[in-house]
Amino acid sequence: MASDPAEPGDRAEDARAVLALAPRPPVDIGRFTSEPLFGQPGIYPDGPPMAPAADPPMRDDAVVAGLARLLAALDVRVEVAIDDPRLTARAPDLAVRAALVLLGATVARAALDAFLAGDTATEHIAYGAPASPGRIIGHPDGAAPASGERVVNERYGAEHFALVAPSLAHDLLHDAVGAGQHEEAFLHAVLAMVHLQLLAAAPDLADLRTELARRQHSLAITLFNSRRPEDDRIRLIAPDGPGTIPGGAPALQSPDFWSIPFVGGPPVANPAPPALSEVLVALAAPEPVRDVPTTFDDALAHWFDEHHGRGWLSVRAQLRAGTALGLLDPDAGLRTWAGLADRS
Repeated sequence: MASDPAEPGDRAEDARAVLALAPRPPVDIGRFTSEPLFGQPGIYPDGPPMAPAADPPMRDDAVVAGLARLLAALDVRVEVAIDDPRLTARAPDLAVRAALVLLGATVARAALDAFLAGDTATEHIAYGAPASPGRIIGHPDGAAPASGERVVNERYGAEHFALVAPSLAHDLLHDAVGAGQHEEAFLHAVLAMVHLQLLAAAPDLADLRTELARRQHSLAITLFNSRRPEDDRIRLIAPDGPGTIPGGAPALQSPDFWSIPFVGGPPVANPAPPALSEVLVALAAPEPVRDVPTTFDDALAHWFDEHHGRGWLSVRAQLRAGTALGLLDPDAGLRTWAGLADRS
């Protein structure tokens, strides 16, 4: 594992020990999905009912201020402004543009760059009704499968824009219609990585209990707990893993993230878009890598497990994200070290 030079000393080692403990049931299952939604069962069926945000959409000034706060917390310079003409031409809604700009401060930055350059299957995106009502982002109703038009489900028009950013990473890194299991598994993992980065930067996002928040939190917990026994490091493939949703629905339990059946049928290897190579380089940071995979297959997951470093999610950030979701119970000293107030 790559070293974490920004976090030396006993506190980082204490944090790794906490992160290596067997996954525990979350403090509050109300942060995660409960009843079936669009044919998909919830991971904690005893949780409260789910509903999308019902308030009016965020005002423009709140979107701009919220984006500035999150970018400052992520501490990554993004060259694209929310009013960049390249962006407004492709994403007319301010909240969607804010989510795209935010994506540029995450491990999926290359997806934003590819979108602006016209190198993604998605050419234009706005709020609307997707052909499949359960999709967060999908083709608009009535659009041809090969169309470059995409919509963010209008069901989530009042949700915080930061909750849309992870799904944008998933959408923009698709290369073709009809993705198979390997492609869907890895892109859902990237989605969860982006969400964990956002939770680490702004732990209060974990307190959002809306339907979209709970959908994104549910992927995040599954990736967070995908690891080998007594290991603090996230892995996609861990056949002896201690379980991804402790205390959750037994039928949905899996030892690791790669075991989750996102689509039916036998797995097939699909070519990955060029932007994925840049995402993989970012995941490996701070270590340089060569010969990154160019295909969605099992080898890609093994590559991630071998090469991903601490540049995308430091020990401190992993602790912050896990504590925010109520997955960990570190001592007060670690809370202070991670920059977290006590959370219930």
